Amino acid sequence: MEENMKSQGSGMFKSRKGGKQAEAIHCSAYNSYLNSFIKLEDRRYLPNDKAIQQLLPLRSTVGTIVMTPSQFKEAHFSPLGTFFYFSEHNVANDPLTLALAEREKPNAFKTLSTIIFVSTRDSKGFSVSGYIDLEQSLRSFKTAGIKSHPWADIFAGHRRLEPDQQDLSFISWNNGKVFYNDSDNYKIIPDAVRGLSFLYKGDGSILTIEKYITEEHSLCTFIESPKHGSAVIYDHRIRRKM
Repeated sequence: MEENMKSQGSGMFKSRKGGKQAEAIHCSAYNSYLNSFIKLEDRRYLPNDKAIQQLLPLRSTVGTIVMTPSQFKEAHFSPLGTFFYFSEHNVANDPLTLALAEREKPNAFKTLSTIIFVSTRDSKGFSVSGYIDLEQSLRSFKTAGIKSHPWADIFAGHRRLEPDQQDLSFISWNNGKVFYNDSDNYKIIPDAVRGLSFLYKGDGSILTIEKYITEEHSLCTFIESPKHGSAVIYDHRIRRKM
């Protein structure tokens, strides 16, 4: 019995020690994240990094949102293992996957929000198209795996990016079925005049798809991919909440 108590006590000590080490890693990573926003002029007028960090959320530039410690921890240190980026590993030499790799971190850090329109063929050879919330889809795969698009294989070039019924919108041209879904980031706004629009929940901005295309919007990118088919990337630079 005494040996069991010693064993249990040792396990508790290791658990507490591991918890403190993990917390130290979280703290160090978050400090590095905050320091990435610090400018040279900040150091000229403020005494130390701690004082600067406290002011960062108040004076962050338009298009930038500084995450709180809890938001940063949830985004990058989930117990389900989301602390990794596909863009840091094997990415196929394809125009679409390369473009999405560039947008992965800005989407994770909530400075950019990306919607992907894809027109391709499904596994049965039928034409399908739809709009995908990149940030939510990546996050869903990292936490749930099979319930989302297989991003590990998509980035590596082993699988096509195929929209499905769970995405923002999905059309199966074989049977004419259409599906619409709000995501964590966007609310669908069907409009008879403006056409399909998306409301970004974070800052209230409305992305009008037709406007992006007809006005040759600088944040609208057309891509022809040999593997994935035709794609359009819509980028939204996130504004601070008012």
